[in-house]
Amino acid sequence: IPKKTSILLAVYEIHRHKEYWKDPSVFNPNRFKENPRPEAYFPFGAGPRKCIGNNFAMFEMVLAVAELVARFKIKPTKEEIEILPLITLKPKNAVLKFEKRMVD
Repeated sequence: IPKKTSILLAVYEIHRHKEYWKDPSVFNPNRFKENPRPEAYFPFGAGPRKCIGNNFAMFEMVLAVAELVARFKIKPTKEEIEILPLITLKPKNAVLKFEKRMVD
């Protein structure tokens, strides 16, 4: 690659590449626990310009999701949620219903 060449990586496409992932079009967040190669999963970028807040963001997300799941049953109102692959992934029709869990 020539010096000063701009490169744009399609994270959406890489995270669904048939060579790296089994059933790449199926929504399965657990697949990322077993990524085959580090370059096949990089939600926060990579290298010297990698997002400095990635560790905090991942930790914060785990805490937030754990609290939500402990308090609510979360159900989609539609069969399938569409994805808009922009710079980040954005759901198109993600309407969810939260049902309060009964706590003993």
